[in-house]
Amino acid sequence: MQLKNTLLLTFFLSFYFGHSQDAFDRIYTETYQVLLSSNPKKALSNTDYLYTLAKNNPDKIKTRMLKAHILYQYGINNEAINALKQADSLALKGKDFATLAKIYGFMASLYRESEIYETGKIYLNKAVSISKKIKDESEMYRFQGNLSQELACYELLDSNYSKAILHLKKGIQLFEKAASVSDKNYQIAINDELIARNYLELKKGDSALYHYEKAEKELQESLSYDNPLKGFIYNGIANVYVEMKNYKKALSYYKKAEEVAEKSDYSALKQEVYNSFMEFYKKTDSKKYISYNEKNLKLTKADNDNKKVIADDLIRSIRKSHLQSQSEYQKHKLIIIGICLFTVFITVALYAYKRKQDHKKIKAFIKNSKVDTIEENETEIKKDASKEYMPEATEKAILEKIKEFESSLSYLNKTLSLNSVASELNINHRYLSYVINKHKSKDFAGYINELRIDYIVDRLKNDPAYLKYKISYLADQAGFASHSRFTITFKKITGVSPLAFITYLQNNNEVA
Repeated sequence: MQLKNTLLLTFFLSFYFGHSQDAFDRIYTETYQVLLSSNPKKALSNTDYLYTLAKNNPDKIKTRMLKAHILYQYGINNEAINALKQADSLALKGKDFATLAKIYGFMASLYRESEIYETGKIYLNKAVSISKKIKDESEMYRFQGNLSQELACYELLDSNYSKAILHLKKGIQLFEKAASVSDKNYQIAINDELIARNYLELKKGDSALYHYEKAEKELQESLSYDNPLKGFIYNGIANVYVEMKNYKKALSYYKKAEEVAEKSDYSALKQEVYNSFMEFYKKTDSKKYISYNEKNLKLTKADNDNKKVIADDLIRSIRKSHLQSQSEYQKHKLIIIGICLFTVFITVALYAYKRKQDHKKIKAFIKNSKVDTIEENETEIKKDASKEYMPEATEKAILEKIKEFESSLSYLNKTLSLNSVASELNINHRYLSYVINKHKSKDFAGYINELRIDYIVDRLKNDPAYLKYKISYLADQAGFASHSRFTITFKKITGVSPLAFITYLQNNNEVA
């Protein structure tokens, strides 16, 4: 998924990079091609210097886009968004629709990664709308083809895999129409790899395998065959074979993916491959499971430490630049300081208010967080036999079986479904659905999700070790297929994110 995000954002910038015409362009090209990776602090400083050299809006926009890209690389998304807003105001003056579309697409990605989804959707809709005004038809199709990936990302937030697939397939059609795309096969390979991922989530192994193999062929015919995307494709094919229980082939492709990961030294690919190996060896080889777990932890720590060091350095650089600017405008110093202090005050006040509200929600949930036991309530049982869905005796028998099901913790099984539970309890699935709806006031999926979240909440409250676990591990323990789905469901049920809940319990042990 990280490769997908990187590819998306790289596209929104690619329109500007790689041109060398005059002194401005030479400095700009050196900054992007050399300093961006070797000396990000110097690269960031250059963007502000280039801005002062720029004699027209297009060049000024280029410097703001480059600055946003540097800041995004090291997780300083708020500053990246500010740089894009500057570019936005400049592009609006010139009614440069192609540039505006790219800016809005970039901002949609940044807001999504910052989990500010509603604002991100606003910018995504803007990008879709304004892209239709791009005069160069081929460029319009190319942009909309890449935009299909961002549209798919937003559908994935709600697990709308079928809708995500539709966006990606439409994106392939758009790339086919874009005659001037220099490496069309590579762009299409990206979409096919993402389509395969979605089919895998839908448990459609044959369709997933077809698109992974199609993506592999397209990548092989492209100008970027040695791209890390090849590793993601191999890893995906291995996951398909695991679903098909062909473990020999799965292991073969996992090893291919690992070879690509080690050769490319691309951390996002390494992390995905290590996670796959961990899942593969989880129940069969504890030594190898531990080995890949240690590799994954070491890689994550190294990446985080490296990013933190560079990000801190960039932030200090930004602050220094701000101070230098303030020294040039002494007359406005007090006003600027006043505004900054007011902003800090408002931010702290809003944070304190939000934290207080979160604490109220957590206290209320902890007070009432018990998995509901289904008890017979005579006042709720309708006496009108003509309106009963089933005999009263049958309903009571089903209620008893549901109680046993809850006690067994079977709901933590990731592959659980209404039919599988009905089969396990030897109950007609329509009867089971009816009783759950009647006595739990929710559908089967909502009922199971609430049981899972209540289980994790109970563990967090009563087992201090759980407060130290990663969110991804808690999601796995609760039976959720993904970190994101667990986080969304947890917040929906408790009112706060898992991290906020854990932080509260760590600081308020007496409540637990």
